[in-house]
Amino acid sequence: MESLGNWCTLPTSIGDFRMYDSGDESVRVITKGDIQFLSSPPLVRIHSSCLASEVFGARDCDCVDQLRESMKLIATEGSGLIIHIHQEGRGQGLSKKIRAVRLMESSDLDTVQAFEHLGLEQDTRTYESALSVFDALKIESVRLISNNPRKKKFLEENDIKVIEVRTHPNIRPENEDYLHTKNDKLGHRLPLKGMTPTTEEIRFYHSDQPWGDFSNFSPHAIFIEGLNWRTVEHFYQTMKFSQHVIREKIRLSPTPTIAKSIASEWKNDRRDDWDDVKEEIMLQALRAKFTQHPELGAILLDTKGLRIVEATSNDAYWGEDEEGNGLNRLGELLMQVRIELGS
Repeated sequence: MESLGNWCTLPTSIGDFRMYDSGDESVRVITKGDIQFLSSPPLVRIHSSCLASEVFGARDCDCVDQLRESMKLIATEGSGLIIHIHQEGRGQGLSKKIRAVRLMESSDLDTVQAFEHLGLEQDTRTYESALSVFDALKIESVRLISNNPRKKKFLEENDIKVIEVRTHPNIRPENEDYLHTKNDKLGHRLPLKGMTPTTEEIRFYHSDQPWGDFSNFSPHAIFIEGLNWRTVEHFYQTMKFSQHVIREKIRLSPTPTIAKSIASEWKNDRRDDWDDVKEEIMLQALRAKFTQHPELGAILLDTKGLRIVEATSNDAYWGEDEEGNGLNRLGELLMQVRIELGS
């Protein structure tokens, strides 16, 4: 892996990454920060290619969603590794994948049934190339961004210690059945429970899903302290600091993910009283959002007495996971704003 010394900057809407030459055209190595100075254990995504979603924007799977969320998690932490492997169609190749998808369309089959009909193994992917990268970097344990127990098992069988980090499904009409099939028939552990609104509670996460307007990342600008802020997240991350230069860099960042990433890079300069004031800052931003955008206020009021939950296992303070672990403080503040709007 001597070619890992050959790299270039990869500027993205999530922030700047590095693309390294792995020495193998079918294996792409992406990092946030210097590959020689990853956090320990590093955040890692081992990702199999999906030409349809990653290049052409197909909406009937969750491949590109998982890749994007992995990049966001890594950008926020400021360090991490993505190993992107060219192995389409769960290892069966693009030609067989096309045949399987066409059969799904024409015969109303799910992905498992289509593979069975064509006499194909369900998953022939291999992750040997990831082990080569780990060996070159002397990585013995990882925080693996994945919902696939097969991937975790492979690494553990090869003496890599694994801590699981789940991704959140971006559920659409085009991929909902597919996501359930992955869980029910392929053994994946996508956190699908509770992601569809019920008569008791609303669970939100992605800003482009139903109820995504409740996310801090939703594209609704707010006006506070004589300044415009692109999103609630921009305001919240900026207010962690007192220094004007840092605040302006965060406030003017092009996306909320980049705003969060910049704030993470400057975490040692955070104001001393942040833990004491962060909820009031968040509440100030939420009040602005739902009063300055009356259409959003109406959506919030329409939830009436339903419990509102930010569904995430990655933030035990602001959110709550599938099992109900977490403080869900963002959901609690949203419900407080709802009471205020209705009074």
